[in-house]
Amino acid sequence: MRKRLGLSAAEFGLLMGASAQSIYNWEADKTFPREAQRATLVGLRALGKKEARSRLEALEK
Repeated sequence: MRKRLGLSAAEFGLLMGASAQSIYNWEADKTFPREAQRATLVGLRALGKKEARSRLEALEK
């Protein structure tokens, strides 16, 4: 999903409320998202690139 949106691990982590390292660990199947983070992941699945960028800009302000 992160690659589809064209986001770095740090940017995706910002949207998820997690660190870039956590994102890398999830992708490598070393760890798994917590229940609350899974719910956030489900919500992000419907996002397109423009919406993801828009949300990131809002979070950075």
